[in-house]
Amino acid sequence: MKVIDFDWKLKSRIQNAIALLPDALSYEVYFQVQRRFGGLKKPFDPMGHFASGAWFLRKIREHGGSAEGKIFFEVGTGRVPIVPVAYWLGRAGKIITVDLNPYMRKELMEDMFFYITKEEEKIRAIFGDLLDDGRFGALLEYGRAGKINVNEVLEMCEIEYLAPKDASKTGLPERSADYHTSNAVYEHIPREILKNILEEGNRIIKPDGLFINGIDYSDHFAQMDKGISQINFLQYDEKEWDKYAGNRYMYMNRLRHDDFLGLFAEVGHEVIETETTKSEDAERILDEGKIKINERFKNKGNEILSIIGSSFITRKK
Repeated sequence: MKVIDFDWKLKSRIQNAIALLPDALSYEVYFQVQRRFGGLKKPFDPMGHFASGAWFLRKIREHGGSAEGKIFFEVGTGRVPIVPVAYWLGRAGKIITVDLNPYMRKELMEDMFFYITKEEEKIRAIFGDLLDDGRFGALLEYGRAGKINVNEVLEMCEIEYLAPKDASKTGLPERSADYHTSNAVYEHIPREILKNILEEGNRIIKPDGLFINGIDYSDHFAQMDKGISQINFLQYDEKEWDKYAGNRYMYMNRLRHDDFLGLFAEVGHEVIETETTKSEDAERILDEGKIKINERFKNKGNEILSIIGSSFITRKK
């Protein structure tokens, strides 16, 4: 799938303009723009999300847990609940997925089933022995029937979709979830709200439950503008950056790896495992002084600033 490459500042202006529209119209216009020119260009490929879901399941197993019959809570559903479907295929009991914005789209659900039925063997390879054959067979049969209904899919896969919903105020009973997860979501949430979400997670998680989060620290504008680096946004102060990415569609908190380590410590979490991804290009840019790092990030050092992604597995102490 080829994504059109264009100047990030132009993309910023478009997003800022669309964000000013009334909610329902804004969501629709932004989806159509993404569908025609951006990362949702038809046909949308869900395989990366299925791989992420399988990775979450694998990590649970590695740390002595099981998905079978367990309750998953996901922060940030996005436009199609691929990761929750992956949890269900891995034998989860129920998946509660919440999103501040009601982004879910039938068109992308249809794309998901198109790929599932077309790439059956690839899905099997992604999951390996994590896959429940009976559930996968039911999903294939439903997809091949040709009429996709969002509510039917959610019911079949035991997914409770809540949107708009604040993940820091779930209303769920105490100790009701086994796993609290997010995939490329936390970089889009202000730190204080993240703290509230994690504290609410502490309330609803079971004593032996795990928090599993994948976080993308990179400048997301670099995904469409190859003329900038994945750390381009580290040049700007808060006021200037807010002009570019202060809207609902592109907000990035720019927290770095050490910031998240501090956040998890602040909410009383023990870090069981963390993995980081570094960018050689970012290291070179930093070492050669090719961009001027803003004061907010200057005391962090190149070792931290060159980290563009991470995963965290934590547990409430």
